[in-house]
Amino acid sequence: MKVNWLRLPGIEAAIPTLIHDDNGNLTDVTIDCRATAAYNICCLAQKLVSNGTKAVRYRDRRIEPAPTWLIFRRQRKRCLSCGATLYQAIPGMDDRHRMTARFRQDIILSSINRTFADVVRFHAVEETLVRRIFREHADRELLQYRYDAPRVLGIDENHLLGGARGVICDVERGELLDVLPGRTGSDIRRGLDRMNSWGTVEVWCQDMAGAYKGIARDLFPKASIVVDKFHVLSKANYWWSRVRLAETAKLPKEAREQMPGLIRVFDRHWEVMTPRQQDRVAEILAHSPRMQTAWTIKESFYYFYDAQTRSEAEDAYTNWVQLAKAQHAEWKPLMTMMARWRKEIFNFFDHRFTSAKVERMNRSIGDINRASNGLDFQTLRAKAILRHGRITPKASLSYYSLRPPSTRNAA
Repeated sequence: MKVNWLRLPGIEAAIPTLIHDDNGNLTDVTIDCRATAAYNICCLAQKLVSNGTKAVRYRDRRIEPAPTWLIFRRQRKRCLSCGATLYQAIPGMDDRHRMTARFRQDIILSSINRTFADVVRFHAVEETLVRRIFREHADRELLQYRYDAPRVLGIDENHLLGGARGVICDVERGELLDVLPGRTGSDIRRGLDRMNSWGTVEVWCQDMAGAYKGIARDLFPKASIVVDKFHVLSKANYWWSRVRLAETAKLPKEAREQMPGLIRVFDRHWEVMTPRQQDRVAEILAHSPRMQTAWTIKESFYYFYDAQTRSEAEDAYTNWVQLAKAQHAEWKPLMTMMARWRKEIFNFFDHRFTSAKVERMNRSIGDINRASNGLDFQTLRAKAILRHGRITPKASLSYYSLRPPSTRNAA
């Protein structure tokens, strides 16, 4: 026993012993080990004599599809000078959970990036142990959790576990900062209390929720509020859909029969359609002048976001208003919305940030919730922040990623 093939400093290991049950199934792997570390000093006149041995075992990374145990026969010593009883130190061990410190870290990282059930299968451990280790780690990291304010802050809501939750992100770096128990103004304000250096925030990205706008003005008066581009364009799609639904009943039968297969196509921009899709849309629009006009108005609305400067975008929008007068009643709600949020919408052309990364983070949090079974809010919040936030280095999670190896570095 003079080989450190386990790569644990201060430990020599023998050849593993495989233990099988009566049916020949592998149940455990045991490895006899010996620590080479010295004894601690108990007094200045230390004089140690042997006082028996004590067998202890620690769980380690499995080397077979069964739990791996390191067996130590710890020599007990008694000091003749002070009467203290000492055991030889075993480096790299977690005595609380009776496992190696590296194995505990493996469980922590894999439980951040995988479901608890998957960690149980991956490491051949009990689920109660996995949950306990994760909870202890989450408490250490998040009990006094605070984060530095980003330059570009994004905020949105996500419906999780039967309630609407506030989500705060660093838009520039694509990092999750916090998941809040609610989305009300008081919930958001309490959540932002964890943030340091509020003056760092220069841009605030949001949808068209008036409560968020009020918070931004109160807490970040110097920050520019930018309304997300997708939410603005989706309103144009909504009012176009109202016209489409009203006109569908007036279409010829053969055209009506094609409509169910074209609903999603109609929501797309003309320039991203395939030639076949463009031909099918043009064929339907030819049957309804009102629908054709509404389609032209909707498509023209998209183009002001193609402008390079704020002044060009405002000019393009002014031209669109003139075009939309052809169907003023149908498009008046969209014009009213634009008037109410005009400054925040056109702030996009000064900063060029959207809430796309916040929406993507919402999907990632939802994926954690859907993949797991029976998570409470605090556990879901901990998993989300530890996986997508600033606390855990992304490189340390890559080995335990559920993505194919070729895409692990994409996150």
